[in-house]
Amino acid sequence: MCLHEFPEKGESQIANQPILRQTAHYDRAAAHPDGMKSSLDATPRFTRRREASREAVMGYLLAEACHPDRFGRSPAGLLESGTPLMLPTSARRATLALAVTAAFVAYLDRVCISVAAPSMTEDLGLTSVQMGFVFSVFALAYGVFEIPMGWLGDRFGQKLVMAPIVAGWSLLTVVTGMVRGFAVLIAVRFFFGAVQAGAFPTLTRALARWFPLAERGRSTGLMWMGARLGGAVAPPLAALMIAWIDWRLTFAVLGTSGLAWCWVFWHWYRDDPAEHRAVNEAELAYIRSGRPPVGRAHAVPWRSMLADGNLWAIFGMYFCSAYGFFFFVTWLPTYLMEEHGLSLERSGVYSAIPLFVGAIACVSGGSFSDWLVKRKGLRWGRRSVGIGGFGLAALGFAFAAMADNALPAVLWMSFAQGAQDLTLPVAWAVCIEVGHRYGGTATGFMNTASSASAMISPVTAAWLAARFGSFESMFWAATIVYLVGALLWFVIDPERRVRG
Repeated sequence: MCLHEFPEKGESQIANQPILRQTAHYDRAAAHPDGMKSSLDATPRFTRRREASREAVMGYLLAEACHPDRFGRSPAGLLESGTPLMLPTSARRATLALAVTAAFVAYLDRVCISVAAPSMTEDLGLTSVQMGFVFSVFALAYGVFEIPMGWLGDRFGQKLVMAPIVAGWSLLTVVTGMVRGFAVLIAVRFFFGAVQAGAFPTLTRALARWFPLAERGRSTGLMWMGARLGGAVAPPLAALMIAWIDWRLTFAVLGTSGLAWCWVFWHWYRDDPAEHRAVNEAELAYIRSGRPPVGRAHAVPWRSMLADGNLWAIFGMYFCSAYGFFFFVTWLPTYLMEEHGLSLERSGVYSAIPLFVGAIACVSGGSFSDWLVKRKGLRWGRRSVGIGGFGLAALGFAFAAMADNALPAVLWMSFAQGAQDLTLPVAWAVCIEVGHRYGGTATGFMNTASSASAMISPVTAAWLAARFGSFESMFWAATIVYLVGALLWFVIDPERRVRG
């Protein structure tokens, strides 16, 4: 029976259901809805959480009253029978924890080579230009394989794609420590980039399946917080490990961390929350609240996507977003040692500061954007954070260019990175919203821009430093790039989906 078949009940009947009673008082609260208040009900935090979940479940029931659940029962049928709904489980948080951990390990394995670069160039007999190509070949492979790997996640599901991705890059990290020459190192880093290319499009699509629209910015922000923390931990950790053992064993130790993650992910994760035994009906209703169901993509509308000006604006914006960041994960330790005379260990600590600030900003930006969406709507709730973040990042790089010594320069670069990372989860949330059922492919397309920027940024930084005698010229270039990115946010519209 649907709600339109008994209009006299509808919302009032839903409102009278004991939707979110504590399970310990479940039967008594159902029998006496005006009494038997739980002790937890009295606490403001629990009340806020209960009311937020209650509103989400009620909204879902009203919107989906004619659709049967996974056991063949409709929400309207549950209401007609008087069956009360329970407090939602929290299985989605385990999915979020897996995404955060994977992002952490991805950047831990990716960034450690920037600290190992001086030791590698000496042991392998490489020049600075050759090491620049090692950095860039990763970005080349990352860019080439972004869209195909994102499509694989859309086509075959995140479970079948993500576990091989993490296992592949973990083994290639170990192999990096075994190389004996330039050609082999180039090949290993190329395959490393190709495998890692699918990680974030696949993780982002997984979070879109497991979290409602209202939490998309926050959940994506937490995932990117994990990435930035991995990048922040990598420089000081790698510096200490290289000093204690050597760079080869450092890669071997760091590479093993992802294999344990694969085992946990494979046994726990499901592409559809409805198929997971830890998800009850109330949590499933909350996950699906505020959005239409997203099915598995089959035929990708390539013509529509490549002709979509909105998607190209996102592409350009994300190119600008990555330009300064890839200086931090490639040349920053070298800049601090050569231009400011810092030791390897101290440069590792200083290099971690911008990424630690970025980790905090990722969570703050996603949560702030979700808050704005509720008050200003989707378009300006996302757009405002992007414009402000890119503008402040440009300001930070300008002041970094004028800094006289290492600490002020790093602090201004940290300000710039934090401002830019406010926009990072927003950019990924927007791309998922625009791509919808082709979200993995769309985010792969967007992240290709990051790869293009990653190829250009290290090479231009080295060229500008050689041409003008300092990396300060790189900071002025970044200032201009981020101002262009701020302008592109005025064009981006998260409400306009790709047609397919």
